[in-house]
Amino acid sequence: MSIATLAARQLDAYNRADLDAFCDCYHPDVVVLDADGVVDIEGIVSFRGRYADKFAAGGFGATVSERISLGRHCVDLEHYWFLDASGVRQEGSILVRYTLADARIAHVQFLSP
Repeated sequence: MSIATLAARQLDAYNRADLDAFCDCYHPDVVVLDADGVVDIEGIVSFRGRYADKFAAGGFGATVSERISLGRHCVDLEHYWFLDASGVRQEGSILVRYTLADARIAHVQFLSP
């Protein structure tokens, strides 16, 4: 499976708030980095834990306007929205870099403006 296919599959699961399908796209040793390359999450257990409450609560979504892939790397220009604590819709854009290993997404980096 290509990295672009996995990126699309995980986004679809994200938008459906399907935690199992979402996590199934990621490597057991997934590493999530912030914009500066600092590790934010390590391992699928921590990854699942980070998203569990969000998926249970709902009120979010994302689209991708551009996807560029090369070999085992993919970068998405993602446009997201969520309802904040007071129920007001917040929106933004972010670059998300994915790297493939062992047929799963192994590294994710969020590059914010």
